Formats: sequence, structure tokens, C-alpha cells
Amino acid sequence: MAFDLFHKLHSLKLNVALRLGGLCLCLLALVWVARHSQNYAIMLLLGGAVVIQFLSLMNKLTRTDREIIRFLDAVKYADFSQKFSTSRQGGSQADLGQAFDDVVGIFRKTRVHHEEQTRYLRALVDHIPVALLSVTPSGEAKLVNNAAKRLFGLSHIRRISDLDKFGPALVRELTAPRAGKKRLLRITVDDMDVKLFCSITTIVVGGQTSSILSLQNIQSELDTTQIEAWQDLVHVLTHELMNSLTPVASLSHTLDSLMTDVSEKARQEEVSDGFRDLLQDASDGIGAIARRSNRLNNFVSTYRKMTKVPPPKEQHLQISSLFDNIEKLFSAPLQDGGITLEKTVIPDSLAVLADPELLDQALINLVKNAVEVLSGREGAILRLTARLDRNGAPQISVSDNGPGIDPEIAHRIFVPFFTTKHTGSGVGLSLVRQIMLAHKGSVSCHPNPDSGVSFRLSGFSC
Repeated sequence: MAFDLFHKLHSLKLNVALRLGGLCLCLLALVWVARHSQNYAIMLLLGGAVVIQFLSLMNKLTRTDREIIRFLDAVKYADFSQKFSTSRQGGSQADLGQAFDDVVGIFRKTRVHHEEQTRYLRALVDHIPVALLSVTPSGEAKLVNNAAKRLFGLSHIRRISDLDKFGPALVRELTAPRAGKKRLLRITVDDMDVKLFCSITTIVVGGQTSSILSLQNIQSELDTTQIEAWQDLVHVLTHELMNSLTPVASLSHTLDSLMTDVSEKARQEEVSDGFRDLLQDASDGIGAIARRSNRLNNFVSTYRKMTKVPPPKEQHLQISSLFDNIEKLFSAPLQDGGITLEKTVIPDSLAVLADPELLDQALINLVKNAVEVLSGREGAILRLTARLDRNGAPQISVSDNGPGIDPEIAHRIFVPFFTTKHTGSGVGLSLVRQIMLAHKGSVSCHPNPDSGVSFRLSGFSC
């Protein structure tokens, strides 16, 4: 292409040289006629020819300059829609125009290729599930991809200070980023603690230094790992306990039956009062062992539920129907406890993709706990609320105006076996958490502004 352009420029020089030569010949002829023949008609013709040759040469040179300037302006401003070759031009001018068009065509193809690559990389970055942020030493910040916008619920930011509401740890990390070091961050999103795995790298583009932070939400993975660890522990403990309890329970029941028979015979026969009392004490002790064995069996059976949450069989469920079902199940406890039930679903047709049995169980556990703390309380209100969260996903809340939860133990309420009730098993809330994790969602607890607490089930598909 470079050789072709050079060749056409060379043709242009030859064309100008020929026109200049013709002009010189006409001038020489005009001078010769003026000195020797004094033929005014020929002189007039030659003079006209000189003028025509001069104007043609000037037009040729000016047109080339205009086209070259237009070509350079098109390249300068990346306007590759310009056309330089026309059918009216001929000779070297047409060749030069065609050469310009060929060069512009190459630039156009190169730009289209770069735009395609840019769109591909943009789409790739936007579909990465890891949130990317860009910050500069001057405090400017930018949400690079859609994952970052979804994480913070913002369409754009300009300064690091725009992220103050998500906690000091994130702002501190953005203000003084340290490239190459990986760490865990805890931020607060919609009153929920979220743990992020943070990695930082520094880049220089156009002399401008920027730090790129990748933030991966690992809260779900941590919760899942914790639950799996508890399940493994419960599986081992229940297995060992059942191995020991089964023979103890069997023997205690057998001995209890034998002691009942012996005591009956002792009453029928004449034996001393001391021996009869001894038999009664032994019978009572064995009976206590048998009853305790039964309770321990029930205890272990209850905790076995921790390892028996089946994979959800998801289907579309109308939330209003779920709430109506809960109201029917708890109609008697609500009435006996003097509790007012308020149901809110926005919009009315809101639905979730979930397992009906598992989601029912989760709601039953939460409502049961709320009913227990509200029973007999003056002005007791239980609220079931469903609406779309900031990401457009369904969110279900179970809230009450009860005494609330002590902040010192709030972070432990989802831990298996932990309970504040004298007769509680510590399984209910842990089971709710497992059910939500099985649905790729989460459950969180938040104090209400006035009193009581709210449990939010979020992360559903719709």
C-alpha cells in the first residue's frame, strides 16, 4: 500500500510537470510571435492558451492541497466516512483520491476491529461476578462493572466518600490501597453484614495511576462452609450417641419391666419393709434411667434434622398464598395470645422460585418464635411483609414488636444448638438458615427502629 501511494504521488508530480512544460511552451511561442510576426490573432490565441494552462495548473495544485488537507483532517478527527475519489476526476488526481480512500479504509477497518474488541472486553468485564472498583490517589472512584453496581446498589459514584455508608473498613481500604495484598473486608449492605475478599492491583494509563480493587462476596460460601462443618460435627456426635444410647435405653426398659415384676411379687409375699423399700428405690432409679434415655433419644433425633435438609424442588409460589397458609396454621395461637397479624405483599402478584415445603418450614419456624415472644404482650403485632429489594429480587420479612434480641448475642442466634429458651433445642433458626442457603439465599436479623426484630429472607429467584 505504501508503494502504491508513492507511485500515485509520483504520477501526480509527472502530471504537474507536463502541465508546467505546456505552459512554458505557450509562453515561449507567445514571445516568439510577438517579436517576429506581430500577428495579433495568434498572439491572442497563445495568450489565451497561457492563461488556460496557468489556471489549469493552479486548479490542479489547489485541488491536491485541498484533498490532502481534507484527508489529514479526516485522520486527525477519526472521521473515516470521508470519500476522496470521484468519477469526475481523472488521471493522477483520481489515483491520489483512490489512494486516500484506501488508506481511510484501512483506518476504518482498524477502528471497527478495535471497537469490537472494546465491546467484547466491556461485556466480559460486565459479566464477571466479581465487583471491580477503580480509585485514584486524588480520591476519585468509579464502579467498573455491573457486579459492583449490584453489590452497592448504585449506578455510579464519583468520590470514595460516596461509599461511606457501607462502613469504615471499605473507605479505609480505598483511601490507602496496598497493591498485591489480599484481605477480608466486612461491609454493611441494607443493614446486613457482608464479607468480601479484596484484591488490589495498580495500573498506569496515560500517565494516570489508578488502583483496581476486586471485591468478591464470599458471605454465602462462608455460611455454607460453617453449616457443613456443623453438619459433620452433628453427624459424628449423633452417631456416637446413638451407638451408646440404644443399648442403654434397651437395657433400662428391660430392667424397668423386671423391677416392676419383682416389686409386684414382693408386695404379694411377706418380705421386710427395708427390702421392699430397697426394691422401690431400685425400680425408681431404673425408671428414671429409662425416661432419661428416651429424652436423650428424642434429643439426638431432633439434632439429626441438622443434616437432613433435602435439595429444594423449586417452583413458582405466590407469596400471598404462603402468607394465607401461615395465617390458617397459627390462627389459634394468634387469637389465644392476643396477637394482631398484618400481611403486606407489594405487588400483590409477587412470587418466588422456591421449594414450597422448605419455605413453609422456614416461615413456620420464624412465626412460631415470634408468637412465643409476643403471647400475652399488650398491643402485640406480627407483620409478614414481601416486596422487591433494591436489586429487584423478592424479599420476605417476619417482624414483631416484642422485646427484641440482646445485641451481644444477636450474632449467635443462627448457630446450631444455641438457644435462649429453657425448653428450646437451638435448631429452628439454624434450620431456617440452611433452607435459605439451599435456595442460594440468606436470612438475617435486624432490630426494628421502635421495638422488636425483623428476620429477612432474601436472595430468591423470581
